[in-house]
This record gives sequence, C-alpha cells and structure tokens, in this order.
Amino acid sequence: MTRPLLVVDDDTDLREALEEVLRDAGYTVLGAGNGREALEVLAHSSPLPGLVLLDMMMPVLDGLGFSQEMHAVPEWKDIPVVIFSASAGSETVAQVGARAYLRKPVDVSVLLDTIGQHVRAG
Repeated sequence: MTRPLLVVDDDTDLREALEEVLRDAGYTVLGAGNGREALEVLAHSSPLPGLVLLDMMMPVLDGLGFSQEMHAVPEWKDIPVVIFSASAGSETVAQVGARAYLRKPVDVSVLLDTIGQHVRAG
C-alpha cells in the first residue's frame, strides 16, 4: 500500500494543481495551507504520509518551523521531506533535513521522479 503524500503550500491554486497532478499519477494526496495546518494533518493521519512536499515561505508557520516541529515527534521524524520552493538554498535544505529540493516552477516529470525516489511505502 502506498502512503498518502502531504502537499504544504499557502498558494491554494498551486497546491490544488499539484494535488490534481499527483492524484492523476495514482497517489492519495493530503493538503495543508501552512505548517500549522500540516502538523494538524499529521496528527490525524493514518497511515502517516509517505512524503511531505514542503513550501518554505508561508504564513502562520513556515517550512522551517514545520520541519523542526515535525522532527521533534518520534513517529514523524523519518517522513521524507522534499522542499518545493522558489527561494531556498542548500543551507535551508540542510536545516530542514530534506531529501531533495525542487525549485518552483517545476517540470511535472521531475516532480514525479523525485517523489518516486523518496516516498516511503506502506
């Protein structure tokens, strides 16, 4: 069984478009508009997501704040994170502990390849 993907981005149009692309590729997708919402989704998810696709610049709780809180929870700390952002460098990737970094806008085939490489199976 494939675990769901969690897409965290405050740009609703972009998030919904990503969710549609990922569903078309056969994934179950959960969405959140900021890091705080994403933590709530994690708290109520069963099974846990197999990967988090994470924007960095968001209101309420940004990508770095989300990743710090996520990694503080033993059950969540091993969920792979892929940063999906227009503005993030290697330092941010290291701080988040991300498996990969995709710069917006991203080619759909690159997105799907990256997710396929890093997603955790059930």
